[in-house]
Amino acid sequence: MVTPHDSTTVQLGMIGLGRMGANMVRRLMAGGHECVVHDVTTEPIDELAGEGAVAAHTL
Repeated sequence: MVTPHDSTTVQLGMIGLGRMGANMVRRLMAGGHECVVHDVTTEPIDELAGEGAVAAHTL
């Protein structure tokens, strides 16, 4: 199991939070990875930030 202090944990960014992008972020976060997220609309950014992602409202 990956923990936040494990050397296999990575920080990554996801641009585009439609059905596929949002689900990929959720799975990556469930695996212990830190995700920075961006989309053209604020709704999915705020939703995923509420689930633990880091919001990036600008690139």
